[in-house]
Amino acid sequence: MRSRPSVLFAILLLALTSCGSPPAAVPTPTPTEATAAPRYPLVVTDDRGKQITFTAPVQRIVSVAPSSTEIVFALGAGDRIVAVDDFSDFPAEAKALPKVGGFTTSAEKVVSFQPDLVLAITTGNLAPALEAQGQRVAIFEPTDFAGVYRDIATIGQIVGRESAAADLVRRMRDRIGAVTERARTATARVRVLHEIDASDPTKIYVAGPGNFIDAMIAAAGGTNVAASAPSSYPQLSAEEIVRADPEVIVLSDAAYGMTPEAVAARPGWSAIDAVKKRRVVAIDPDLVSRPGPRLADGVEQYAKLLHPELFP
Repeated sequence: MRSRPSVLFAILLLALTSCGSPPAAVPTPTPTEATAAPRYPLVVTDDRGKQITFTAPVQRIVSVAPSSTEIVFALGAGDRIVAVDDFSDFPAEAKALPKVGGFTTSAEKVVSFQPDLVLAITTGNLAPALEAQGQRVAIFEPTDFAGVYRDIATIGQIVGRESAAADLVRRMRDRIGAVTERARTATARVRVLHEIDASDPTKIYVAGPGNFIDAMIAAAGGTNVAASAPSSYPQLSAEEIVRADPEVIVLSDAAYGMTPEAVAARPGWSAIDAVKKRRVVAIDPDLVSRPGPRLADGVEQYAKLLHPELFP
């Protein structure tokens, strides 16, 4: 069992969560695919709304965002990445790269790899510290499917793999669309609670509205019982969850030792439909917490959990 990071940090860094289950395959471009040469100067906009200018092709990338790492590799440009954070563990080639740190990463360590681009996240002070030293930093933290597709296209521009990016987005749309269409044939939508962290069993972090986990639940034929919560990753009391009476409880904190048996043993939870029908299930958190190429795998896995009769 892994040691548990601080709850707040884990929630803010959903893109960094990982577990030891076998990874699903990341789509990769065919070897014969042409690499589009971007025009320079190239100006792109990251998820902060910041415009970033490139005057030459990017050759040395340090990525401290696992989802961005996966995107670069999925576009066939993994050879441009020279170092990653401790959580960039997919694909295998990324896991083998030099590391710059995990929950704490020093700007000096990143700079030592002489990057011409750092792919980062907003949490913490790393990005401002790097920019203060004149480093080029791009941040991609999408909150929905449209944002994921947009960021794949933008990273495709940066690495000169625009056609690969368009093809990857098309395949993801097709796969998620196929799941959504089949899920619509279900007799009813399933009430779902997606548990993220129950280190404090009186206030459990769950997936609320306005994030890609909520979108995955909808695409897979479910209804998020926390959809009316005031934030994207709210804390709900045990009483609130019992009242919501989810039909399925999906655990993405199984990597930290949470089990269906432990959930069933919580006081008062025996009245919940999901517990009574033994529909408390674990899911690979990487597939549902990293807004990148494997979201399609996550939607497919979610659909199997919610509607096994439609997705055997």
